[in-house]
Amino acid sequence: MPRLVAASILGAFLLVGCRTAMPPDPARLAAIEGELGSLLLVGFRGTDAEGNADLEDLLCETRVGGIVLFARNIVDAEQLARLTEAATTRSAACTARRLFVAVDAEGGNVMRLAPGAGWSPTISAQELGERNDFTLTELEARRIGAMLRAAGINWDLAPVVDVGYNPANPVIVGTARSFGANPLLVAEHARAFIRGLRAEGVLTALKHFPGHGSSFADSHHGFVDVTTTAEPSLELVPYRALIGEGLADSVMTAHVFNRRLDDERPATLSRATITGLLRGELGYRGPVVSDDLRMGAIERQYGMGEAAVMALDAGVDVLLIADDRLPDGRSAAAVALEAVRGALAKGTLDISRVEAALERVRALRSRLN
Repeated sequence: MPRLVAASILGAFLLVGCRTAMPPDPARLAAIEGELGSLLLVGFRGTDAEGNADLEDLLCETRVGGIVLFARNIVDAEQLARLTEAATTRSAACTARRLFVAVDAEGGNVMRLAPGAGWSPTISAQELGERNDFTLTELEARRIGAMLRAAGINWDLAPVVDVGYNPANPVIVGTARSFGANPLLVAEHARAFIRGLRAEGVLTALKHFPGHGSSFADSHHGFVDVTTTAEPSLELVPYRALIGEGLADSVMTAHVFNRRLDDERPATLSRATITGLLRGELGYRGPVVSDDLRMGAIERQYGMGEAAVMALDAGVDVLLIADDRLPDGRSAAAVALEAVRGALAKGTLDISRVEAALERVRALRSRLN
C-alpha cells in the first residue's frame, strides 16, 4: 500500500477510534453558540441589501461569517460596491465581526466580475499556463485583485491548482480553469497568482483538494469517482509546495470520491482525506473550506444538515452554501446550523473539532485588510 494512502487511513482510524458520543459541558457549548454562524459562507439572491429580508436574516439572525457573490448579485461596479459596503456594515453592527466577502474570480470563464457587467476581460488560467510567463500571471492576478478590492471583496476563491492532465475533463480542463498538465508549472503559476492577489490585500484559496483534474464528470451534477484516474504523485505537488511555503491562505475541498483514500465518502466529507491526508501527511494548519454543499454530489446523497455535520466532523472549517434558498423555501444556512447545534448537543459532533474550526476562522479574519 502506498505510504500516502496508508498514513491517511491509519490517521483516520486512530481519530475515529478515539471519538465518543458524550454531550459536552453546557458552559462550553454556550461559549461558542454565538459564533457558530461564522463557520458559514453563504450565497443569497438579490442585488441590493435594502429590503432584502433573506440577506438580513443571514447577517443578523444566522450571523454568517461571510457571503459569497455570484452573477445573480451583480449589475455593475457601482451597484456591487454599494451592496458589499451595506452588507459589511450591517454584519458588523449585528456581530461586531468583519465579514468575509468572497467570490470566484479565477480569470477567463469563471470570473463573476465579467465583461457583461462592465469589467475588462481577464485571462484564463489555461491561457496563462500556455503563455508560461510568471510575471504576466502575477500582474494579471494583481489586476484582478484591484478589481475585487474596489468592489469590496476580500476573499478570492482561487487559484485553481488542479493539474489538468485529463484532456476529457469537463469541469476543469474543458473550461480552461487549469494552468496545465505539468504539476510544477501549476504550482509556479499558482504561486505567482497568489503573490498578485496578496499584493492587493485579497485572501486566496487553493482548490479543489485533493484534485479534480482527472475526472470524467462534474461534481456540480452528481457523484464523481476518481478512484481509477486520480494520480496523487501529480495532483498533490502544488499543495505540498504552496503549503510548505506558507502560501495557502485556505484550501477548498473537492466533492470527488476516491476509494483509495476513503471507501465510503467523497473528499469533502472524508476524515481520511482532510484530517488524515491534508492535515496529517501534508501538514496543513490553515482553514479548510468546503466546495458548495448544494452541488449534486453532496446534496442529492446526504442533504444539507447531514452534510454540514459530516463536513465539520471530517475537518472542514468553513461550510460554503452557494444558494441559501432551498426548494421548500427554507434557509439552507439555518438548516445546516440547526443540524450542527443538534449534533453538538448530543455529542455526535466533537466540540473540540468545532472550537478548532472557529479558531482557524478567527485567525483568517484577523488577516483581512
